[in-house]
Amino acid sequence: MRRTNEIRKGMEVGFTLIELLVVIAIIAVLAAILFPVFARAREKARNAVCQSNLKQIGMAVLQYSQDYDERLPRANTWCWRPDPRTNIQPQVSLSPYIKNWQIWACPSAAPFGCSNGSIPHHGVNDLISAGVLPGDFVMSYGYMESILNGCGGEQHRLIVWTQHAVTPIFADCSGLLNSPWRVAYANTCAAKCNPSRQTPEYARHLGGSNVLFLDGHVKWFSAESVIDHWVNGKWRTGCGWDGNQLK
Repeated sequence: MRRTNEIRKGMEVGFTLIELLVVIAIIAVLAAILFPVFARAREKARNAVCQSNLKQIGMAVLQYSQDYDERLPRANTWCWRPDPRTNIQPQVSLSPYIKNWQIWACPSAAPFGCSNGSIPHHGVNDLISAGVLPGDFVMSYGYMESILNGCGGEQHRLIVWTQHAVTPIFADCSGLLNSPWRVAYANTCAAKCNPSRQTPEYARHLGGSNVLFLDGHVKWFSAESVIDHWVNGKWRTGCGWDGNQLK
């Protein structure tokens, strides 16, 4: 009889199948609630790194302009003149003012087709092959086309731009900075002509992108706000593919 009671007590310590299923269900619910929170927190941290990168690039641009009579880095769109010796791209022009090549890489950028997942239009492949850039260089930020090409022979000069606080110069971008859709949906190509890609999953940071302006400040904008500011003339984007001609 004593032996039987001991066995029963031992059996009473365990969990029933229903109890185990309830515990598993509770864990699953908690995981479903917490995982998105953790993912959002991680992305906020990446967004902070990206903004820091752009602020450092902005400081380099201002230092460059002070050394070159208030002129900004000037070159040509790479496909027009793919020459590492004469077509000095902005990431190269600014290198004396930036000691860490890694700040050109956004931690949330999707990989694109150029070397190491870099965005196109800035000659990264050829510049790495020529030894101008290190082999592990990654570029995630697009430079304003109207400034790069000095449209009209003048748009690389600071004096031309009348409102520096609303003139974007670098941004999270899927290529050369010349279209709001490239900024708004910076983690995909050709969003402008593919409405199915104009969704939050193709934006780089929590449904939007970071933008560096000519006065040196950096700000996050939602994808919709990027398009609104560009198309409705709230930003000065000069000439270029989708430039609004405002300076």
